[in-house]
Amino acid sequence: MKVLAKEPDSLMFERKSFGPRRSRVSVKCDPAVTGRLIGKDGRTISALRFLIKAAAGRYGKRVDIVVS
Repeated sequence: MKVLAKEPDSLMFERKSFGPRRSRVSVKCDPAVTGRLIGKDGRTISALRFLIKAAAGRYGKRVDIVVS
């Protein structure tokens, strides 16, 4: 995600665990960067969510990504 942001330092990540197999990663960023992270019609964030869920599922985990 830092590659998509023009200023990578403007991104903040927070991880919360909901049990041994479920986590939520919240990404906080400037409003100007939010559009780049979400992408046209949400395609970029959907692709990132798909890749992260596939990687986590390989280890029996579930990860949700929230952009705010």
